Amino acid sequence: LLTFHHAPRPIEQKLFVMHLKHRMRTFQGTFHANPDYALWYGWSEMLRDLAEIKEMAQELREKHARQVAAKE
Repeated sequence: LLTFHHAPRPIEQKLFVMHLKHRMRTFQGTFHANPDYALWYGWSEMLRDLAEIKEMAQELREKHARQVAAKE
């Protein structure tokens, strides 16, 4: 994950933030018995990031499929 600091693509940058920031907030909120912090600043942000990553991945797949179809 250290290479994500120099990630050239937004999908990789989103994964980096999801892993290092929002995952840690979820863990810390749970560890310190603060479910509100864990939910709103950790888990909910992770779910939002995951939805955005899935959307970006679908767009990349569609773009690739169009490029392959254009070559044929």
